[in-house]
Amino acid sequence: MRRLLPGAVVVALTMGGCAATAAPPPPAFNATDVAWLQLVVPMTEHALAAARLAPDHASSAAVRSAAAAVVPAQEGLLARLKAARDRAGLPAADIHSGHKMPGMVTEADLVALRTGRGAEFDGRWVALLRAHAAQVVVLARGEQASGADAETKRLAAEVSAEGTRQEQLLTKTA
Repeated sequence: MRRLLPGAVVVALTMGGCAATAAPPPPAFNATDVAWLQLVVPMTEHALAAARLAPDHASSAAVRSAAAAVVPAQEGLLARLKAARDRAGLPAADIHSGHKMPGMVTEADLVALRTGRGAEFDGRWVALLRAHAAQVVVLARGEQASGADAETKRLAAEVSAEGTRQEQLLTKTA
């Protein structure tokens, strides 16, 4: 599994190649805080959309059980991530729409999940959510190391802990 380097790589990936530019962040936020929020909010939205499909598509009780643990945790984190994004004065638009990045559940992935059933769905679902969990841990560590806003860095620590928990849960589910 590819892992991104924290800090500067997060900023480079987020800012490089993205057409939309936001107004400068409030003084408490630096470019890493902004980049992290602009990436992790849509990543979490997409992972949550995937997680919510398990009750109707999974054949495995283990996958349905994992979804029952993942969905509420992702919902809580997403609400807090959006609040941090709003506090930073960032637009709600997904500047990464259509980008293929490690850990990002794409629209094509969601289509495949929506049309999948049984063991095929289960395997794809676990792989996608494990990749997401692993990548948000890497990105959260970058925010913790290079971010400026203390509240956002604390949120990144919680995202990292939850990502680690979910990655372990999904590894047992596989």
